[in-house]
Amino acid sequence: MAELENKSEAGLQENTAIKTETESETTIDKIDEIDEMDAATEGAGEQQSDSAQEPDQTDESVSDIDAFDITRKFKHNRPAAAGQQQQGKDARIQGMPGRKQNLVGVTDKKVETKRIIYFLALCFGITWVSEIFAVIPMYQSNDADVVKEAVNMIKQLMLTPAFSALLVRLATREGLAKSGIQFNFFEQRFLFLFGWFGMTILTFLGAAIYFLIFRDNFDPNMTRFIDSYRGGAESAGTQIDAVNIVASYKTDLLLKFFTAAVLDFINSFGEEWGFRAYLLPKLYRKFGTIRAVLMSGFASGLWYAPLVAVGYYYGNENAGFPVVNILAMCVFGMVTGVIYSFLCLRTGSIFPAVFAHSAVNVLMAQGALFTFDGGNFFVGPAPTGIVSGLPFILVAAVCLVHLHRHPVKAGE
Repeated sequence: MAELENKSEAGLQENTAIKTETESETTIDKIDEIDEMDAATEGAGEQQSDSAQEPDQTDESVSDIDAFDITRKFKHNRPAAAGQQQQGKDARIQGMPGRKQNLVGVTDKKVETKRIIYFLALCFGITWVSEIFAVIPMYQSNDADVVKEAVNMIKQLMLTPAFSALLVRLATREGLAKSGIQFNFFEQRFLFLFGWFGMTILTFLGAAIYFLIFRDNFDPNMTRFIDSYRGGAESAGTQIDAVNIVASYKTDLLLKFFTAAVLDFINSFGEEWGFRAYLLPKLYRKFGTIRAVLMSGFASGLWYAPLVAVGYYYGNENAGFPVVNILAMCVFGMVTGVIYSFLCLRTGSIFPAVFAHSAVNVLMAQGALFTFDGGNFFVGPAPTGIVSGLPFILVAAVCLVHLHRHPVKAGE
C-alpha cells in the first residue's frame, strides 16, 4: 500500500513538473519538439483523417525546414542516428531565445482563396494589359528596332508572376516564409541534376524523334539559317564563311547542353516563383495534389494567350487560329508544369524547376535551325510539337502517377 502511494506521489510530481515546464518553456528546442509531435500525428482535423486513411504515412516525419508547408523531405523511415543528432543539436541551442515563424492564414480557406484571386488578377492583369496596349502594337510594326524593343519588353514581363507573388505575400502579411528559396542540393541531388540536365536531354531526344520520322526535313548544313544570316551580312556589306558559322553554332549548341539551365535563369525564376512557389501550394490546399499540379500548369500556359493570339508562338496560319493555338499553349504549359511541379514538391525548392524551365526556353528553337522549312510548333522539332513533345508527355505521365501513388502530405 505504501508502495502504491509512493508511485502515485511520484507520478503527481512528474505531471506537475511537466506542466510547469510546458508553461514556462519558450526556447527553440521546446518549440521544435512540439512541432515534431504535431507532424508525427499528422496534425489535427483534416490531417488526422488523412492519417487514418493512410496509416503507412504516419511514420514519416515532416521537416520543419521544408520550403513549402505542404512538402516534406523525400525520405522514409529516418534512422535513429538522425534523431540522436537532432537531439544533440537541440541541446546545443537550449536556452537561446527564439520564435518559429508561422504562415498567416494558410489554414483559412477563405484567406487562401482571396490570395489566389489577388495573385491571378495582378499576374494576368499587368501582363495582358501591357501586352495588348504596348507590346503587341510594337511587335506588329514594320520597324525592326521597335520590334526588337517589343521582344525585350516581353522578356521583362516574364518577371511579372514573381513580382505579383511578392506583392500579395507582403500585402496579406504572409511574408516570405516557406517560399521555396532553399538550395538543398546535397539532400536532393538527383532531382536537382534532373532539373539541370533532364529537360535538355528530353529536348534533344524529342528533336531526334522528329528527325527520325521526318528525315527529309533534316538539314545538317543549316542552309535556311545560313541564307538568313547571309542576307543580313550582305546588307551590311560583309562576307560570311558558312562552314565556320555552322561549326561555331554546333560548338555553341554543345556548350548549351551543359549551360542551358542557367542561361535564362532570371526569366524562368520569375515564372516559377509565381506559378509553382506561390500558386501551386495554395491550389493544393483547396483541390489536392493532382488537380493543383494540372491547374497551375494550365494557368502558366494561359498566361501567354495575348502573344499566342497574334502569332508570336505557333504562328498564325493554321486552321482554328487563334483558339487552337491558345489551347495548344495551355496543354504545353500543363505538360511541362507537371514536371516543374513534381520537382518543386519533391525537393521543397524552386531551383530544380527554374533550371528545367530555363533549359526549355533556351533550347526551344534550336532544333528548327536544322530544318529546311523552319519546323512546325504543332509538330516539331520544338518541344511544343506533338512529335518532339512525346518524351515530355511520357515523363509528365510518370510524375503524375508517382504523385498519385505517393501523395504529398500536408504539415502544420
